[in-house]
Amino acid sequence: MMKREFERAARIFASAAFLLMGVTSGSAATKGPVYTLLGYNLHGIHGVDQDALAAKLKHKPGDRITRQDIKDDAAIIEKELKAQHAQGHLATTMAEKNGRVWIIFDLLNNAADALAQRRQLEAQHFEGATRVSADALSKATGLKPGDTLSRDTLNAARRGIVEAYAKAIPGKPIGVTGKLQGKPDGTAILTWTIHEPQ
Repeated sequence: MMKREFERAARIFASAAFLLMGVTSGSAATKGPVYTLLGYNLHGIHGVDQDALAAKLKHKPGDRITRQDIKDDAAIIEKELKAQHAQGHLATTMAEKNGRVWIIFDLLNNAADALAQRRQLEAQHFEGATRVSADALSKATGLKPGDTLSRDTLNAARRGIVEAYAKAIPGKPIGVTGKLQGKPDGTAILTWTIHEPQ
């Protein structure tokens, strides 16, 4: 059942309203907004039983959660991935609309991070986007030719795409995957593939 929920949720390269970096543990009583959990999405986590991984999380769809609860769940995922020797950087993001949230755990490839470092954007393209124009998506990423790419700029760009779709088709999660093609001159072409809901 949880696996079907993951498949229905978007396959996300990393996207959402904010990025939780440097996961720490703490009390769930931390002040801040309280959200209704719609579900989890795990992306980029290959060779790991995702149903078993999700079963270890403390929170289930329908639960009321805080940002600290999300950090606590991310810490559980990180511990399990480390135990299974999964390589990469875990990004935890949240897609929120009217107090309801999808939590996305995305295992980013370190090689892709290395490729992005110190490269300048030559151009970005969008595939599969029919409900939001390429011009609108380009503005939403905040990237322009000549910008230096990094993990942070790419994460911010992905969040921008998700937010643009949240306005265009609210309540329907999308999938966003990104591919960098490095060039010998130190530039890169960035291709975003959008997986729109049916």
